[in-house]
Amino acid sequence: MPQGRPKKKQRNTCGLRNHKTIKTSSLAPKASSTTHGGQVLVISDAPPPSDSSDSELGDCEDATAFQLARHTFDGLKINFEQEYCEEDTSNESDIDEEIECSVLNDEEFGRKLVEMIRKEDDLDSDPNWIPERLQRKALKRAANRKSRPSKYKKGPDVMSKSERTQQRYKAHWQGQSVLDTYGFKKEPATHPTSESPPHTSSEVSSSMALDSEIISRTRTSSVLSSKSKSTSDPDSESDLDGGSPALMDTVSMDNASGLVEEEAEEWEEELDMAIKGRSEIRDWKTLRDQIKDDLRKNHKSLPLSAINQLMILSNFATLRLKGASRIGASLEIARQWHEGNGLWYSRCVRALARHYQIFEQLPHEKRGGTWGARSFLHDESVETRCRTWLSNIQTGQVTPHALQNALHTTILPELGIIPKQPISERTARRWLIKLGWRRTVIRKGVYMDGHEREDVVKYRNEIYLPAMSKFEKRMVRFEGPELTRVEPTLQPGEKQIKPYYHDECCFHANDDVKSAWLCPGERVLRKKGRGRLIHVSDFVNEEDGRLVSRGPTGEIIKDARRIIYPGANGDAWWTHENLLEQVKYAIEVHDEVNGPNCQALFIFDNSSAHASLPPDALRAFEMNKSDSGKQRKQRDTIIPDSNPDPTKRLKSVLEERGFNIQGLRAKCAPVCPFESTGCCMARLLSQQDDFRCQTSMLEQLIQDAGHECIFLPKFHCELNPIEMYWGWCKYRYRQIAKRNFNEAKKAALEVLDACPVEVIRRFINRSYRFLSAYRLGLTGKAAEWAVRKQKQHRAVSQQAMMAIEAVLSQ
Repeated sequence: MPQGRPKKKQRNTCGLRNHKTIKTSSLAPKASSTTHGGQVLVISDAPPPSDSSDSELGDCEDATAFQLARHTFDGLKINFEQEYCEEDTSNESDIDEEIECSVLNDEEFGRKLVEMIRKEDDLDSDPNWIPERLQRKALKRAANRKSRPSKYKKGPDVMSKSERTQQRYKAHWQGQSVLDTYGFKKEPATHPTSESPPHTSSEVSSSMALDSEIISRTRTSSVLSSKSKSTSDPDSESDLDGGSPALMDTVSMDNASGLVEEEAEEWEEELDMAIKGRSEIRDWKTLRDQIKDDLRKNHKSLPLSAINQLMILSNFATLRLKGASRIGASLEIARQWHEGNGLWYSRCVRALARHYQIFEQLPHEKRGGTWGARSFLHDESVETRCRTWLSNIQTGQVTPHALQNALHTTILPELGIIPKQPISERTARRWLIKLGWRRTVIRKGVYMDGHEREDVVKYRNEIYLPAMSKFEKRMVRFEGPELTRVEPTLQPGEKQIKPYYHDECCFHANDDVKSAWLCPGERVLRKKGRGRLIHVSDFVNEEDGRLVSRGPTGEIIKDARRIIYPGANGDAWWTHENLLEQVKYAIEVHDEVNGPNCQALFIFDNSSAHASLPPDALRAFEMNKSDSGKQRKQRDTIIPDSNPDPTKRLKSVLEERGFNIQGLRAKCAPVCPFESTGCCMARLLSQQDDFRCQTSMLEQLIQDAGHECIFLPKFHCELNPIEMYWGWCKYRYRQIAKRNFNEAKKAALEVLDACPVEVIRRFINRSYRFLSAYRLGLTGKAAEWAVRKQKQHRAVSQQAMMAIEAVLSQ
């Protein structure tokens, strides 16, 4: 900034004492005025000063008149006297100056001058009239000012605006709804079609005011409004030929906004679909119940941000129901959830509440974008190849490393895709999750490897299910949530049947829990081996729980359970003879407890040990081919009746039965092929009814005692409720700390006796639900779903079957 005192301005001293005076009334020039932007622009009609100076008074009067005229025309220039009051030494005549000044009297010239000033309003083009101090200030302000376009688009043509403006408009549109749903109607705005008269100098200000009104109205109009008649009708263009340029620009902008209005119409349709069917906004009590229901059902699948939003909405609804205002409720939530003053946070809460109240759902999360989310997996061909490859892999063998190798060696090369960087194992793991695979802890369940095998299904449907249906009519049932006892309806001569489910189980001495709560740095030292074995063989039933005989005070007198401790320096391993001894004792306990009017039904799993045959049973693989040689003596067979000699060999027996054994070997080595029927003589003979349908020693023992025996289908552990009893006991056995084998034995006995009778009854009801599902034709996963759906029931209901049929029919 310049130092020192500013230069003293020259003052007009005309009319003071000892100075020449002038008559302003006669010397004041005539001027025509017009208006531009609220400022008065005066155009003087006075001629410029003459070069001749007849007298001192004339010079002063001419100078004063010219000065007044110049000040009137441009009074903002403070250096006017130095620029215009210098001696004019030009040789131009007075006639030329009068001609130049006479141009200013033309009205058409004045109108065009005003239009030029309005169009090219660039004050920086002539910076000499601005003070030096203001020039530096203006330059500093211009350096700090952000770059902006010199000319803005007018009207609803949003796509012609800057990207920042487009993004701001788009953000405002996200929460907008269609006004038609609230009773508003769109009426097209029409421009006046009357022809405009020619402009005059006195109408310049009025035309500019009209232009500014049109511009302001165009800027504030909504992009969702329809086109005006003047922009859609080509015949109306002639009405705007005499209009102002601003009006013409507005019309051109309206014509260029067709694409935006089409997009707006699509946006309106999307909002219509979103709020279709919502004729009214529900109260906060209903919405709060809906929010709580969403949190209860989806809290495991929702992201943390959505859970926080639902909790905020629940608190907001509670405050509103207690009488708090919208602002008060939002401020209270912001005070609890935000660290600052919470004004901005409270506005966000109110916006979230308004959105949920209208749409009854959280706003769609759009953070993150799609630029960083591009993946080869988005390609449909890559996804299809990956699913095909994973489906062909054996169950349990799918790993991220295997998928990674397949992508590099098979999938991507076949599709002609060469990635810039190799697919990492971490990316392969994310792809597996997106494709539906999950890392799962393998647990015991329904065996699906041979569960639906042809021979297994045949035995289940043709032998086991019909037999159990006949036995169930004579059994006591416990149905419903309260396990109400239902007595059977017996026919004359029938006895009540009490089923006993048998199985064996092993407890290990070092069998502990798989997880523990530890402090950082702590570790649990576990023993390497599983420890000694505790083998348990027991029976369970629906009425008493376990097969025991109790005294008057409830103490156990006789127990059919058998426990051994096999292994090195221990008991011998469990054999078929041990099972027969246990069954004999179990029959005694049953007869003692129930008497002769109750018949026992012993149910065993279908194992080879349980199907052991007596020593004289018919065994085709233990017979010689010819009638010579040493051979074990077997019992008589029913075919043929004419020659029951048990010393006959394979060839003789098959020939007597009418089989053609020409070129057939005696036995296969080392074993016969799976599911073969006539590969050798021994196999062919073993398929005959008298060899195949022999009674085992276990069945013979039970039938001789007057009771029934049946075997479960293979791979159907879900039909044996004692398997669930073992799981219940083992879970609690692992919770007990065991320092040695003696403590392990005590813990095993403790948990085996701790299972309540009600729990065993529920286990048995679950097995019967599987039986009901199999009778209805369900298998595999469908049966498992139906059983889980029908809790507290003994059979699968018709409602569950209808649900399954609805899913299968889709």
